[in-house]
Amino acid sequence: MLRLLGQAGLKPTLVRLGLIRTRNVEPLSAEAEAEALVSALERLGPTFVKLGQIMGTRADLLPPELTERLSRLHDAVAPVPFEEVRSQLVDDLGDDPAEAFAEFSATPIAAGSIAQVYEARLTTGEPVVVKVRRPGIEEVIRADLRLLSAAARVIERRVPSLRRHQPTRVVEQLAHALLEEIDFRIEARNQEDVRQRTTVFVVPRVYRQFSTDRTLVSDRILGRSPNQAFRLAEPALAGTLAPEAARGLLGLMLLDGVFHADPHPGNVLVTPEGRLALLDFGSVGRLSAKRREQVLVVLGSLVDADVGAVSDILMDWASRSGPPPPGLEPAVDGFFTRYGAQSGRDVRLAEAVTEFISIARQNELALPPDLLLLMRALGISEGLARTLDPDLDVVEAITPVVLDAFAQRFSFKALATRGFRILKELDQVATIAPEALRRGVARLRREGLVVEVSIPDLKAVSDAVRRAGDTLASAVVAAALILSGALYSSASGGDPAQSLFSLVALGLGVGIWLVFVVRRRD
Repeated sequence: MLRLLGQAGLKPTLVRLGLIRTRNVEPLSAEAEAEALVSALERLGPTFVKLGQIMGTRADLLPPELTERLSRLHDAVAPVPFEEVRSQLVDDLGDDPAEAFAEFSATPIAAGSIAQVYEARLTTGEPVVVKVRRPGIEEVIRADLRLLSAAARVIERRVPSLRRHQPTRVVEQLAHALLEEIDFRIEARNQEDVRQRTTVFVVPRVYRQFSTDRTLVSDRILGRSPNQAFRLAEPALAGTLAPEAARGLLGLMLLDGVFHADPHPGNVLVTPEGRLALLDFGSVGRLSAKRREQVLVVLGSLVDADVGAVSDILMDWASRSGPPPPGLEPAVDGFFTRYGAQSGRDVRLAEAVTEFISIARQNELALPPDLLLLMRALGISEGLARTLDPDLDVVEAITPVVLDAFAQRFSFKALATRGFRILKELDQVATIAPEALRRGVARLRREGLVVEVSIPDLKAVSDAVRRAGDTLASAVVAAALILSGALYSSASGGDPAQSLFSLVALGLGVGIWLVFVVRRRD
């Protein structure tokens, strides 16, 4: 892998990180380094492309010039010949595709690194698409993930400057996302979940009787891409659909807690009836009730500029304890100045989200994956709405959804639910508190109060005390020998034995004193 990265032009980067050693290598600019990395990931295959796409969402950790290029990664590849797919389809469908369907086209209408898609028609007449996982791709992905996991551990050990980017955590996130993406049962569940919740979008129906972990059969939706050409051809319809798209996507996020995580124009169609349809549910985000409440607190703070509340939430999202970083609250305050209700400027949602994430990155606060997925989806949703209507005030368009979310949060049902949760927790505390207190008092009576003191570098302290004791003992012994030698010398009266003893004592004393002096210098 290192050889391929070097061949892609990343040798200076590998040298800088200490992963290889060589001489006479010119450093790369940030732009050239980003382009070389994108090229290398595309050459390495689908697992690494997905890794790059995930890295492209980590604007809280990586600089914007890199995340912008990584977000453009694509995995379009040549399709697998149908004969390699046929046996897999026979196993999954229980019959040859030509028999299982009234019509089946062996020419794929789309192909990616993980799956390819075919047109078909059910025996009951419904037009469908058949999404088939590429044969052998799961084994390739699992092998690549093992390689990446080992590489991440090496990088964390050998490159301290990259530890804050959490390479092992990124690989774990990649493994979770990829193994979910190749299991079409999860995609089918996501698709049906969104279909049941939304009234704004058309979502294809899944045919469970034909679907497995490797095959997904759902309605075929016909329509046009909501791009600039569509806007120019039908400006009135585009202007009507733009606020609907913004409100519908945000409503799924804040009201339902499940949302399409990649609603770019390639995954959205305008049906002949003039409605928006969502396609491809391989990437779906989910927000817990607690997370939605936190997002609402952040949105509400745009009105009252509650710097402390937003700083606390950012610390909680990053799982950081203790006081906030020195630059966090000033940065949040500056954010409110530029994007708060009192700023008086036309706020662009994607711009505000980008700056909010950069605040986390500058203060070394890594955000959880579900929130990064939400923020990325918000930016893409705004891009879709502005493609349909460049003059749309997105903030004004989504305000009714935000107000509905706040109304739900403070509805009688929501308040009763939170109150019940609090009472249940208090009941648990009241149930276990007497027994815990009884055990604590009994142990205190048996063992007394034990205080544990933790001192960093305690071994260094003990070594210093030992050296000081040795030095003191040496000084005392040297002084005693010199003094005794002097006393015997003065009292010898010419006695050779006493004179010899005094000389020996003086010599030993002076020798020990000299060793003491040398050790102090060392």
